[in-house]
Amino acid sequence: MCNVSVITIFKRRHKKVKECLNSLINQTLPNTEIICIYKEENSDIDRFVKETQEKYNNIKIIYKTKAQDVTAKNKALEEAQGKYILVMNGDMCLEKTTLEKLYNVQERNDTDIAICGFNIIDINTNQLIHEGLNNKFKEVEEINGKNENFAYLNLDGGNKLIKKEIARNIKFQNYDECQDEIFILSCYSKANKISFINEQLYYKYEDNSNKNLKNQVQIKDLKDGLVEVKKLYKDAGKYEKLKNMLTFIAFTRIGMRALIELTVTKNGDLKDNIRDVMNYLDINFFEWRKNPFLKLKNVPRKKYWIAYTMYKYGFQQLFIKIYSKPIEKGNKLLII
Repeated sequence: MCNVSVITIFKRRHKKVKECLNSLINQTLPNTEIICIYKEENSDIDRFVKETQEKYNNIKIIYKTKAQDVTAKNKALEEAQGKYILVMNGDMCLEKTTLEKLYNVQERNDTDIAICGFNIIDINTNQLIHEGLNNKFKEVEEINGKNENFAYLNLDGGNKLIKKEIARNIKFQNYDECQDEIFILSCYSKANKISFINEQLYYKYEDNSNKNLKNQVQIKDLKDGLVEVKKLYKDAGKYEKLKNMLTFIAFTRIGMRALIELTVTKNGDLKDNIRDVMNYLDINFFEWRKNPFLKLKNVPRKKYWIAYTMYKYGFQQLFIKIYSKPIEKGNKLLII
């Protein structure tokens, strides 16, 4: 057994593969393993990983086919030797002390997950888009739904160290382009306590332009995945505690962002899309209408409250038209 296993998937579209792997091999925490997943025919990636592997004996490779993301990730979970798991991709990087600090806080507090602060950076301009945690959490927090800041956490795996037995129990599910988000939310169903480090130790590089909008299939997968997470919470007896968090995520990701993405990409009629989304929310996450996490005094950005108010009173079309205009012109997608 080793201290930590990092599972990272590399794809041709990722622009920070070298920076990602270099950030992992330079970690200060000893006794770690790095499991790299990618398609063998990605010759540039394969060449770089193998050259690095010759210098470091803690790198493993799992090849995948186009349709094997989930299979390869779950194989990596089964083969992982680490006490803890961290999942990331080729557009994410870690500070050199990230794993050491996450590991130490896990060991010190005996928690199920450890989370550090993060920076999200526009990959096209290198500008900072968003940062967290901004001292909104105590070092140890129970997952009891009382801290509204859980709803505003990023859903990436790169800043979250998870006990291996929890990760193996949950496994990855076949949801296109939102596998990690659904995986992280699902892990909360098996966790009771989380350690937090209020330092920005993780960097995610994101294409935040209108070239990176979800399509109908990806949005459907996200909708299905959130419903599956709700079922997991109910089965674990945690839904009543976590419903405000999950409902906030459903409202902002589906009600706000997905509707705007469908509008900008001209996928379907606006009225039909609004009707479909509102039916989805009211059937699966009806608590959104009285969610305290969406009140003005609680939201991290006023646009959430504006959307919430306009949606409640039937002005969804107006909200969508206002917020889709700058995105149609090629400006950054800063809705979430």
